[in-house]
Amino acid sequence: MPLKQNFQNNMYRILSHRIAEQTDSSFLLIGNDYRIQWISRPVRKLLFEGEGTVVGKLCANVLKDRVCSARCLKAGEMISPAQNGNPFGPFCLEERLDSFQIRNTILRDPKGSSVGLLKMIVPREAGILEESADNDTDLESSLFEAGGACETSIPSTLLRVARTTIPVLLVGETGTGKEVLAHRIHSLSPRRERPFVVLDLSVVPETLVDDSLFGHARGSFTGATADYTGKLLQADKGTLFLDELENIPLPVQAKLLRFLETGIIEHIGKNQRTLVDVRILAATNVDPVRLLNEGRLREDLYYRLRGMTVDLPPLRDRKEEIPLLIRSFRIAWGEKYGEPVPEFDGSAIDCFAKYAFPGNIRELKHLVDLCLALSSDQTITEFNLPEPVRKILSESPSLGEELKKTASQEQECEPMRATLSSVERKMIQRALADNQGRISETAKILSMSRITLWRKMQKYGLDKRHPFSP
Repeated sequence: MPLKQNFQNNMYRILSHRIAEQTDSSFLLIGNDYRIQWISRPVRKLLFEGEGTVVGKLCANVLKDRVCSARCLKAGEMISPAQNGNPFGPFCLEERLDSFQIRNTILRDPKGSSVGLLKMIVPREAGILEESADNDTDLESSLFEAGGACETSIPSTLLRVARTTIPVLLVGETGTGKEVLAHRIHSLSPRRERPFVVLDLSVVPETLVDDSLFGHARGSFTGATADYTGKLLQADKGTLFLDELENIPLPVQAKLLRFLETGIIEHIGKNQRTLVDVRILAATNVDPVRLLNEGRLREDLYYRLRGMTVDLPPLRDRKEEIPLLIRSFRIAWGEKYGEPVPEFDGSAIDCFAKYAFPGNIRELKHLVDLCLALSSDQTITEFNLPEPVRKILSESPSLGEELKKTASQEQECEPMRATLSSVERKMIQRALADNQGRISETAKILSMSRITLWRKMQKYGLDKRHPFSP
């Protein structure tokens, strides 16, 4: 071996051991020969405390019944020649086992061949980690597989931000993986062993958002038959993910902003004040600037939540990732059902690439799953695609261009919207002035309900306690 290469290998070996000793995360590295290459100190304490060295031993023998099912021993998968530069099969890439959650990353050299399998091990204590639905779990493992969609499109600075308490605002269309990314940020943070709580504001009635966030005491209102711990308190010491941020009513936004400044919550019906330590991650599928212009998002709350903004592009703008995602979903399917999985040939993948995917990555996963469930062939081609999938893929092949055209038209209409909003604001302001700020009389004159008038006053920043002038 040349002297320069030998020196480089020794340097990498020293560096890897130094990282293994100093990292606070639970990592272990498995070589292509299925032997443990090195482990971090937290893994040694978590799995092998009081035992001798495990480095150099076969992974199945060492990890069996701990963070490995060792099903490969029965399947004859281990110690087999590498195929396509990857010696690790589906059993090696299991994501869960008993009380542990495992993140797998295949490390590759510049030529694309595997040089090892890196496992990150996270304990899943009862009630600590909130599990996602099966679909979202499969989606997460696919998005963040080495070289996967989110892994390549996320700025490297996000990895550093994840280790802090800086809030992150995720912006992207439905199905682009915002909740998956939020969970990823949580799993990379020092709070990873504490709760990850999700509040999907698109399914919470407007009148219950306050209660969902802050909770209430028993008897505080009709129907409150028991105490309810709001999402903020449920996420204490952990992370709260607010999805569809734009659905928070403006009065509740003011209350949330106050909490972010003080860290104190007050339950409805209680005088008790509780100090809560929670990191807020938020997401929206609407351009935040548009929300601000329409008065649907408080400017001060926006600046508080946008510590770092991450834009997740739609799948139609990154179609080069479709083959990798299809491969990832195939692996997840095989692991879930334990049966042979059909291959997708180039012609079938081309059919997927021509589709606009208005439902983004989640829609792609559903179509791939449908193909795998209905196909009776070992290889899925353009000609034997299941009829339901073929019908969907043939619909609106130029939808992406239509969406871009619609967005352009909406931008052209923005000046008109702004003018109409200005006229409406002045009309409401004049009516309030004529009626000395009385809501009922003003609503009758404007032919709208009191609730509608209140919302528009909040939208335009009008306050009946202040004098009004046209």
